[in-house]
Amino acid sequence: MLRRVYIQILDNPTEDIIFSTKRFDDSATNKVLAEELQKEMSSSYPYVVSVEYIDLFMDDENEFPEIRELLRHGAINTPVILINGVPKIHGGIPYAVIKKEVEKVLSSGPVH
Repeated sequence: MLRRVYIQILDNPTEDIIFSTKRFDDSATNKVLAEELQKEMSSSYPYVVSVEYIDLFMDDENEFPEIRELLRHGAINTPVILINGVPKIHGGIPYAVIKKEVEKVLSSGPVH
């Protein structure tokens, strides 16, 4: 069976304005960047990679308790990027790093 990649972007939209020098000339919200990432992943890896944007402070407060605790203590910053449920990146949405992580998962072979 083909390995699938599930990217979750956990965010606090009240802290949502970031700058991306590679993608946009102007500032953009993390939600917009997540949508752009989904388009790019769908183009590069159709039916294999999905991207979900999650507003941590509007969704179920019981989800992601470890991430919420780290955020409360200032150990990490939003957005937090999870790949197949594992926290990989925090503090931004770097396309090149995410793509490299996706390629690692896909190159590890099919799921048995």
